[in-house]
Amino acid sequence: MVWKVRFVGSSMLTPVVLTPVALTPVAPTPVAPTHVALPLLALSTLTTAAGLLLAQPASAQTAPATQTAAAEEPIDEIIVTGLRQSLRSAQSIKRSSLNIVDAIVAEDIGKLPDINVSESLARLPGVQVDRGNGEGGRIRIRGLPDLTTTYNGRDIYTAEVRNVATQDFGAGTVAALEIYKTTGADQVESGIGGLVNVRSRRAFDFDGLAVNGQLNGTYADQSGKFDVNGNLLISNRWDTGAGEFGALLNVSYTQLHYLDSARFNGGFIATARPEQSAGGSAFRFPDAVGIFYGSGKRWRPSVNAALQWRPTPELEFYADGLYQGFRREVSDRRLFVPLFGDARFTNISFSEGNQAQSLTSTGAVAPFLFQGATYEKTNTYQFAVGGAYTDEKLRVSVDVARTDTKFTQSVYSFDTFFTRAPVVNVDFDVDREDGGVEFDFVDFDTENPANYGFGGLFDRQLEATGDDWQFRTDAEYTTGMSFLPKIAAGVRLVNRNSGFDLGQDFRGPPGFTPLSRVNVDLEVFRAGFRGSDVQPTRTWISPTYESIRANIAELRTLVGFSDPQNPRPFNPNDRYRANEKSFAGYGQLTYEFTIGDVEVNGLAGVRTVLTDTSFDGGQTASYTDVLPNFSTRIRFSEALQFRAAYTQTRTRPNFNQIRPSVVDPLQGNVIRVRGGNPGLVPIQSENFDISLEYFFSPTGFVSGGLFRRNIDGFIYEQRTVEPLIPGTDLNDPNTIRVETSLPRNAGAGRLQGVELQFQTFFDFQFLPEWARSFGIQANYTYIDGEQEIPPFVPGGPTQRAEFTDVSPHTFNIIGLYERGKFSSRLAYNKRTRWFTGYDNAQAGVFSGEYTAAVSRLDFSMSYTPIENITIAADVSNILGSPFRNFRNFDSAGAVYPRDVRFEERIFSLGVRFRL
Repeated sequence: MVWKVRFVGSSMLTPVVLTPVALTPVAPTPVAPTHVALPLLALSTLTTAAGLLLAQPASAQTAPATQTAAAEEPIDEIIVTGLRQSLRSAQSIKRSSLNIVDAIVAEDIGKLPDINVSESLARLPGVQVDRGNGEGGRIRIRGLPDLTTTYNGRDIYTAEVRNVATQDFGAGTVAALEIYKTTGADQVESGIGGLVNVRSRRAFDFDGLAVNGQLNGTYADQSGKFDVNGNLLISNRWDTGAGEFGALLNVSYTQLHYLDSARFNGGFIATARPEQSAGGSAFRFPDAVGIFYGSGKRWRPSVNAALQWRPTPELEFYADGLYQGFRREVSDRRLFVPLFGDARFTNISFSEGNQAQSLTSTGAVAPFLFQGATYEKTNTYQFAVGGAYTDEKLRVSVDVARTDTKFTQSVYSFDTFFTRAPVVNVDFDVDREDGGVEFDFVDFDTENPANYGFGGLFDRQLEATGDDWQFRTDAEYTTGMSFLPKIAAGVRLVNRNSGFDLGQDFRGPPGFTPLSRVNVDLEVFRAGFRGSDVQPTRTWISPTYESIRANIAELRTLVGFSDPQNPRPFNPNDRYRANEKSFAGYGQLTYEFTIGDVEVNGLAGVRTVLTDTSFDGGQTASYTDVLPNFSTRIRFSEALQFRAAYTQTRTRPNFNQIRPSVVDPLQGNVIRVRGGNPGLVPIQSENFDISLEYFFSPTGFVSGGLFRRNIDGFIYEQRTVEPLIPGTDLNDPNTIRVETSLPRNAGAGRLQGVELQFQTFFDFQFLPEWARSFGIQANYTYIDGEQEIPPFVPGGPTQRAEFTDVSPHTFNIIGLYERGKFSSRLAYNKRTRWFTGYDNAQAGVFSGEYTAAVSRLDFSMSYTPIENITIAADVSNILGSPFRNFRNFDSAGAVYPRDVRFEERIFSLGVRFRL
């Protein structure tokens, strides 16, 4: 068999064609089928261009006579297109790194494997993603949300927080996503969870002129809305007398209307009074039921640009720019149906013990509702200039970056209420479909405006800002010594400012005001829970988003705000301005040696970070972190390698957690102390990682790893109540109490687990031709850990419990098909049950809430009818499985369903082009 390799397209991420050349095939081995050796030989000449770490066996040094004999063999051909090339590139990153890293590489320009960046990251082992509002949201690496986010290796964040939401990156502008589970001293100090690096493209990634674009339409079946999204990349490079120049511009726009629908039981589990039922039973039941609709429109404009200049082969300069925008109109609404007050209960049935299954409520407090009209806006800019000098011995680089980011939010919440309390039939957990609550009203028209009164207006204005200057310089020296081939050192300086302002108020009308007399437009909105027959009452009368915002001045006048023409003034007690200066220096060496035929290499280094934070008013917080790292990679063969790593990481407190505390004025007999704690120290983690990896083909590997995190200093909110005058009786109603709510560093916790991965295309010669078009990716993560839960009341016990929002088991199975002009991908993801929070502790048993296991299935396909034109279709959340939350409310293990939440199923159809 003979092969040759030809790249198709202008980028290393585009398809590859393998066609025959005269090379001697390598005989098969018991662990590596014959097909494995052939691509290794064929690709060995392209390791630099493709970024693949594939060593060429000695048998490739063939004599001319051998080549002639090989040329007479039958000719085969393998076409390697987008999916295969994406797997090759991601595998190369994992294989060649001296850190433990997993990556996703765009299969084509403008085409990550999912609609959303966070959704793509959920395919990687050890990554869990929160979902809501029609997309994947916050991510956790190995159960921890404390991450560092970098863009092309540069720190990036939004407003006053420490990182940026990965979903804010347009999927069409991303070349690769890299999850670093261990980091070196030369990288920006990671959070205790790890580091996420988003890599964009530059002009020198392409051979010359490149014009690539994508336009697609989406339909969300819960909101019933169509949206249009697109991105366009233009890049070129030129050889001139002054050297080589390159320029790139990438523009992206994404938009989605979404609707999340939840029917819920109230979180407080009440005990019925004897007089509330004919039998006088003291049964337990949720004290309210209701519906929440998370509805809105979200859009994200994004632009990144890059300039490059290479005057000589040794010297290169660049300028990068990024604009990241976020806009959202939030039209959320809720119907809250109380079962408390002077309610009488009839038709009571029980599920077990004294736990009510269903009942009819008469005479409770009248239901109340709200309609939100929130607008959020973020603008983040980052500009950087730098350069690098590289010769045979030395590489020196300099990078200077400026970040400027601002988030604003205006919240108008319009409250209404039923003018009377209708009789309501409730089943707290139906035995149909996905269970959960179901309720309906008796003889009450929810679509009649005459049944509503105006309840008041909540008005909030929030503004958060951040800006910084980042400077770093790094040097790497090639020593020429076999044992210590490289030594690296560098420094990084950051001067960051952060600001926060908040003003809010709620006012009710001076007396009863019928809803029909308020100057807003009323509507019966589109109901949710599409695809479900549970819950007959789904919609009601509500003011429109647009009319609330258009008539806000009149609404402020109605409730008695003193300045109806302007937003609520910022509260001086909810304001801070912070400055943080950090200086980091590191030294790191690369070591390398052999023991027989076994190669050993790795990194050893230390990064020292000095941090000094100051606030208006003179309060400061200062600390120094010394973060060592050591990693080793043992290469038993070209295919088999073992890794081990020891690192220390830390997560700085957020600015609002270390801001000065605030003492509110005396209200009644209570003085409240709230805000931040300048004495907080970073959360520290000592990390141990090992993995074994076997790479048996350019797209195939199997790996297994173990990890352990010893964590200290978790930050929690401690609440205490003490008398203002020591020794005074707190039970005396005249005693002035001081209620304190401040963040504190807690004790230790641990987290450990297992990660397993397997992927390959079935390019095995013993399989029929049709089977070689299929591939698979599969991974499994197990996480076990516990954290310290501080006392909920002063003097109470300290408990240990599972981490919140962490599933013990996570599975990903992805089926791939790629042949000729057609490719497709079917991806299944499952998370097992996870706890969402704890609120009481009794006899060592925590009560709280948890989310049941949830599964997700996504599909994508593409077809290229003519060269450079690809038609693509995607369907996300095919199963439509709702999120089901449960309330464990007492030490006996009694449980009520908390809510059942339906999310969007999104259909997408579009076209990609390349000129």
